[in-house]
Amino acid sequence: MQEPPSAQELLQAIRARYGTVHRFCRRHKGRLNRSTVYMVLAGTYPGSKAAQALRIAEALGLAQGKEARVLAAIKSVACVRCAVKARPCGRCDELFKAQAAAALCAMPKGQ
Repeated sequence: MQEPPSAQELLQAIRARYGTVHRFCRRHKGRLNRSTVYMVLAGTYPGSKAAQALRIAEALGLAQGKEARVLAAIKSVACVRCAVKARPCGRCDELFKAQAAAALCAMPKGQ
């Protein structure tokens, strides 16, 4: 698991990209709960702060999401075994994205 950024780093990234925490929450409505974001940034979230901080970082593009990590793993293994000389060529990216999505759908929730 990746090391989550600190609340201060998240707040700085949010302000740099969106201006305000409120605007960030509105842009990610349905993906991130506003009260959770505020509690994580304040350091008062009662649950797993690290997991929520990673979700916020993923929304900011600071951390790779689960799908991106699975995609990178599939691509690295497949490209090593590929006969094409110019690597990475990107020819199979759509296939790899579909495989990553299928792998995530097959995984039980929480993994």
